[in-house]
Amino acid sequence: MRDLGKHNLKVVSTFYTKDGTAFKTYGDKASSLIFIHGVGMRGDVWTPQVEYFSNDYQVITYDFLGHGESPLPPEEPILDDYVEQLNNLLKHLDLSLISLVGHSMGALISVAFALRYPDKVKALVPINIAFNRSEEAQKGVLNRANQILQTNKILNIEQTLERWFKNKTSADDLKKIDKVRKWLADASPQGYGRAYRLFALSDKVFLNKLSRLRPPVLYLTGDEDPNSTSAMSQQMAKETPNGSSNSLIGEAHMMSYITSDKVNPIIKQFFMDSEKENPDE
Repeated sequence: MRDLGKHNLKVVSTFYTKDGTAFKTYGDKASSLIFIHGVGMRGDVWTPQVEYFSNDYQVITYDFLGHGESPLPPEEPILDDYVEQLNNLLKHLDLSLISLVGHSMGALISVAFALRYPDKVKALVPINIAFNRSEEAQKGVLNRANQILQTNKILNIEQTLERWFKNKTSADDLKKIDKVRKWLADASPQGYGRAYRLFALSDKVFLNKLSRLRPPVLYLTGDEDPNSTSAMSQQMAKETPNGSSNSLIGEAHMMSYITSDKVNPIIKQFFMDSEKENPDE
């Protein structure tokens, strides 16, 4: 395998479950950590986290339905389709207990998974999660999703990037943004549109359910994210028995990718603290 440089991260092969889910694994530690990307992205968006965490965990990234190299979801998917995709991945890898990090749509999947399979999640970090949007905000997201499905084209990529990467203008930032631009441009319009429509309709799915979450949960967002706001994360943390929230100043929707140097240590400390509080899990 070829060395990628200062982080000593290796190029690894993509593997597939029997139902076609594309995934990669890094490291061979006893503790497993799975990352779930958001709409329009793919598992490779977690490269900064793979570099940071793979010395301490077996890190697993995968392409959720309709993204990257994984198969399309049904025409009218439900959140459980994505939850069961993850559960089938765990079965394929013979994993019974994981730590879990999800971003945006991946954050919704991660919470839904922890509610359905509480004994399989050691600790959970939903990043930039949307919760109980206003009717107007939900209508805006739904309209964008329906436009993509109707035109079979991913529209308004530049506006999306502006919203995701607010005030990020350094040369290094622009290189990262260009990579995300390419991932968006290469994404399947049907995979994107179906997931995005579900994303638009799922922000209220956890109302009156978060009290059932059993693992420690850290809701992490940025104070410049207009759609996955600090208030949303704070409210979810309030309703979660072992929940907390953190809002990063000056960060927007794609902070886990663009400013991983801020995000990763927070996640690591949370997992370390959770381990101390629950040493037998």
